[in-house]
Amino acid sequence: MQPDGALTVEAYAKLNLGLAVGRERDDGYHEIATIFQSISLSDTLRLSAASGDSDELVVRGAPVPTGADNLILRALARLRAQTAFAPVRTELTKRIPVAAGLGGGSSDAAAALVGVVALHGLSLGQETLGKAALDVGSDVPFFLSGGTMRGGGRGELLEPLPALTGVWFVLATPARAIRAGDAYARARIGLTDDEGFIRLICSGIRERDLPALAGALRNDLEPGVVSLCPSVSSLKQQLLASGAAGAAMSGSGPTVFGIFEKEESAKSAASRLRGRGHTVYVAEPIDVGYRISTQ
Repeated sequence: MQPDGALTVEAYAKLNLGLAVGRERDDGYHEIATIFQSISLSDTLRLSAASGDSDELVVRGAPVPTGADNLILRALARLRAQTAFAPVRTELTKRIPVAAGLGGGSSDAAAALVGVVALHGLSLGQETLGKAALDVGSDVPFFLSGGTMRGGGRGELLEPLPALTGVWFVLATPARAIRAGDAYARARIGLTDDEGFIRLICSGIRERDLPALAGALRNDLEPGVVSLCPSVSSLKQQLLASGAAGAAMSGSGPTVFGIFEKEESAKSAASRLRGRGHTVYVAEPIDVGYRISTQ
């Protein structure tokens, strides 16, 4: 912990390189099979002691709710239900687009959990932290580890895969935010529940076969989201026309990503897309979900 009692956590976004959506479970969630990949686009959280008797949240950058429904505050509340710790002030610098399929809110929640453990020197097992994470959201447990992983169940059953290296991503986010519930409500469940493409993506990662990996990219939520946000389809085609080896929508959308072998090609494609008015990022895969700094 820093001498002034503060620390900083970088909370990284994720892509879903593949997402197969299955039946709805008794708890209201869907069974999924997915490939999570952490990327270098991040939010920054600065955690310190709160001045009052309750947790505090200050947000800079993209506007997000700061009330009790905020995932950071929910994560702290879930953890406090399991172990006592003093109130925390969180200053969030938001860069990851909101409701864009990149897991920004979930990543922030996971970063708050690991940050408060470090800030207060809490002695907690991974099971306790993982329970608090899953109570907040299905993909929050992934961000406690990050990297490249296959996810099952609601997304919380995680299997590490070899680190994905030697590729670059171009992300294009339309202006329209998409709620996950709306994306799942329009999913064509039962028509595309074959997980074969997930196995192909895993194989491409393990064998470092970019054409095989890129050719297998698919997201079962994409057709339904296109009905809400038609630019998803056009952005995908623009990325492919700009040289992407493959392209797909991430998570519940509407962010679309293309995968490139060379940084120069990715930056060139991003430049062309920016000229058309889209919010565009260039990112690379990373092997962690967060980084804590005391400097």
